[in-house]
Amino acid sequence: MSSVKIVENRDNKSQRRWVFIVRLVGFLVFIIPLIQPMYAYMIIGMEEIQFSRTRTILVVLGFAVCSSGKFIGIVNNNLGLFIKNALKKMIS
Repeated sequence: MSSVKIVENRDNKSQRRWVFIVRLVGFLVFIIPLIQPMYAYMIIGMEEIQFSRTRTILVVLGFAVCSSGKFIGIVNNNLGLFIKNALKKMIS
């Protein structure tokens, strides 16, 4: 059994899925806290929404996850491959 390197770029279909999922989650975590304040700026007469500390943390976290989504997706894919190989070795 060959060893699995955690940060090796395999560029296969499952890795591309992981990268897409991680970037999608990061984008959603980035954009969801911004929807209500953006809506408040567009509607005249609506009360202005303050940015809380939690919203700021979520926006920064979402941006970081979205921008580093490829690296996180590669690591997730390789961890899954490692677990699959370890289980296969334990069973046989």
